[in-house]
Amino acid sequence: MLHSKIDLNLFLIMSTVYQQGSITAAASKLHLTQPAVSHAIARLRDKFNDPLFVRHGRKMVPTALCQKMIPDVQQALLLLNNTVSQPATFDIQQHKREIKLGLRDILESMFFPILMPDLLNNTPNITLNSRQIKRTELEPSLAQQSLDIVIDVLMPTHKDICNTLICSERFSLVCRQNHPILQQLTLANYAAASHALVSLKDFSIDTVDMALAHQGVNRNIALRCEHYFAAISVICQSDLIMTMPNTYAMLLQQTMPIVVSPLPFDVPELAVHMYWHQQAQDDPVNQWIRNKLLNISAQLF
Repeated sequence: MLHSKIDLNLFLIMSTVYQQGSITAAASKLHLTQPAVSHAIARLRDKFNDPLFVRHGRKMVPTALCQKMIPDVQQALLLLNNTVSQPATFDIQQHKREIKLGLRDILESMFFPILMPDLLNNTPNITLNSRQIKRTELEPSLAQQSLDIVIDVLMPTHKDICNTLICSERFSLVCRQNHPILQQLTLANYAAASHALVSLKDFSIDTVDMALAHQGVNRNIALRCEHYFAAISVICQSDLIMTMPNTYAMLLQQTMPIVVSPLPFDVPELAVHMYWHQQAQDDPVNQWIRNKLLNISAQLF
């Protein structure tokens, strides 16, 4: 059992080590010495009776317990920071703003049905403008304020880019109803099937293909496109199968004739993060929309 008192700064250090992937980088980010960061992690290890991070080459790799804790830790830190830094007199009704988001179509389909009715009913002075960007555009778009928030997978960023984990999403297989593969969903049958793949042009590394490579197999990509809804429309009317994030697949299953099934092999979960620029850290409107998006992610995932 944890002690009744614990230094919240320890969780900030833990979160930063997770984000930066090393003690050295975390110390630089937090303006602390490396021994101070190492001591903080050691204190948490004692409290949780778990290594939390193990060294793999130059990287500090989180343990299973650490990965389980991180989403709650990072959301709590962000909400606490926003609560402390946001003026007590802040009233979103007094601000007229277009909030510019960088989201994939899959995220728009999940977040907007919850977010937009809330905005229309309670804050009609706030409007949204969302677009899909290449991952190479993330940092300049936030720095130049052409975007306020980006939600995407975890990736290395400049120290001026802030981020927090919003979910860790697992992958599932999606196919049409009565698809032959459902009779015997094995790794061999999966690899032999024709696949649809949704990816951006600048995203060459695919988590699923990396997992398959570890099994010594690859898959046949018959269709590549940039939008999930287009791919699902094809899946419904063909023998193509697709591997996609489970939460969105389950939402689509409610309205489309598809089947969602576990994969016949292990794939690491996909870490999805929210990004914003340091210059927007204390912007009350930016804080407000970050909290909105965090609350929605807690409902979805």
